[in-house]
Amino acid sequence: MKNKRERGSILLDYGIGVLSIAILILVTFLMPQFYSSFIDRSDLNQPHVIERETFSFRNPVSMTVNERVQQMMENLKGREGVKRTLSLEAGDLLDGELMEGVREAMGIAARYNLIPDLSAYDMENHIIYAEYYNLTDNTENSTEVGFWNLRFSDYETFDFLLRVDAVDYIIYQAEFYCAEAANSVQELTSLDMEVVTYQNNLFAEGCSAYFESEGYDILTEITNPEFVMEMGYERDEYMLYRTTANSGHVEGDGIRWGFVPMTVALERGSSLREWGYGGIESYFDILYGIDVYEEEDEDAKLSFD
Repeated sequence: MKNKRERGSILLDYGIGVLSIAILILVTFLMPQFYSSFIDRSDLNQPHVIERETFSFRNPVSMTVNERVQQMMENLKGREGVKRTLSLEAGDLLDGELMEGVREAMGIAARYNLIPDLSAYDMENHIIYAEYYNLTDNTENSTEVGFWNLRFSDYETFDFLLRVDAVDYIIYQAEFYCAEAANSVQELTSLDMEVVTYQNNLFAEGCSAYFESEGYDILTEITNPEFVMEMGYERDEYMLYRTTANSGHVEGDGIRWGFVPMTVALERGSSLREWGYGGIESYFDILYGIDVYEEEDEDAKLSFD
């Protein structure tokens, strides 16, 4: 009897031990799930604030204005057209950083006599549209190459169009209609040739300094209110124009200027022809016999490769 009781006690102890081990194993595996479920239920429908990690689509690369202009123009030249990637209208929110960069760029351009001082105008509350054009290829290590096409107007006192670099906010093209622009038009169309000559030279010198060109050559008559200059760079030469123009938003004449490759690329990607049916190339060719845009020589390019 005694041996049976001892064997029964041993079996009971063994069973208790096995059961304890089984319970421990279950607790080890199930406790984290129970705890997680408990925490989730306690956080359900509760607002939480976390700090978002910074991110970027492309690695920023430090470039001089000279290098950036060349990169932009080379990406534009030879294209059959550019299509907008993003379009924001007046009711959409516009990035505050973008407006800050545009304002700063306009102040710099004004110091180089490329535009008047336009800081008094309320551009932020009179956005007509903001269009983004992406020129970046799909390679993994490529840097962002793109520009914003921005228009601002209160339909009474001012109308501004700006095409600025999406990264460095360099102004590649500008068009402005306002009281200050009207004064500039009067000087450019003056019968006093000294005034016109002074204004054209001032603009040419300002462009050369602002865009960090390695030299420039004025191709139209210095006394002509319509102005074309060739700006030299290490990679190539790019034409830049300045003319008077009309706006559909406000009355009066204004000023427009910019790099020709950007105008050609935009014309090829759109049915709009602000320079007439033949575009900017035909305009300056017919009036002045100036070839403002040279196509890349594919044969020469192939032989070089």
